[in-house]
Amino acid sequence: METPPPWRVLEFYSGIGGMRYSLASSGVRAEVVEAFDINDVANDVYEHNFGHRPCQGNIQTLTAGDLDKYKAHAWLLSPPCQPYTRQGLQKHSADARAFSFIKILNLMQNMSFPPQMLFVENVVGFEVSDTHDQLLAVLSTLSFNTQEFILSPLQFGVPYSRPRYFCLAKQESMCFPNPSVNDKLLRTPTCLTLNTTRTQNSYDQNEDDLEVVCNPIRNFLEAQSIGDKESSAIISDSGPQM
Repeated sequence: METPPPWRVLEFYSGIGGMRYSLASSGVRAEVVEAFDINDVANDVYEHNFGHRPCQGNIQTLTAGDLDKYKAHAWLLSPPCQPYTRQGLQKHSADARAFSFIKILNLMQNMSFPPQMLFVENVVGFEVSDTHDQLLAVLSTLSFNTQEFILSPLQFGVPYSRPRYFCLAKQESMCFPNPSVNDKLLRTPTCLTLNTTRTQNSYDQNEDDLEVVCNPIRNFLEAQSIGDKESSAIISDSGPQM
């Protein structure tokens, strides 16, 4: 059987490439055909990490035709979080930093080759914003199914407490493995929800329970020199980072 071509992916608000790194680590056959970020320093780091410099400029200047030419199957988006953070003014779509994301949503509705899949990440607070309402309205108009989550790295064994909002979206012709949670906002991964061997209901997990199963910080750091044993001992005894 002939191997299908890799997914073509666009990465918006690419930063230093966290989304691209995660995509590569997932094992999915995919190719990032373009990335977009306005920050010059972030683009320097991205280029160092991946050998490709993101398209630098204001996303608001893009047109539907500009995006159509990539014929991308999937979009990764991590738009500015300042309009939604609980410590900020919470101006939502009225904040100028939200305009570029809203522009992207509007462009989707005018494209000849819109994406088939979306992955959106933001802070807790985005899920109660009017921008979130606009996102779901556009996805519904374009016949997408969505699955939304608020997840912490602690739930995946990473010693770092930072809950974030995630939205997975697929066109209706592409089914999710667990369609029973379509159009729902969950606070636990579906892989834990479906794990019937757990003695505790995954919906009842709290961070104290999750900290116990976290991997030590040293597992996430680059290898240290052999002579740096004292630092290694300190790191190995460190608890989760809050």
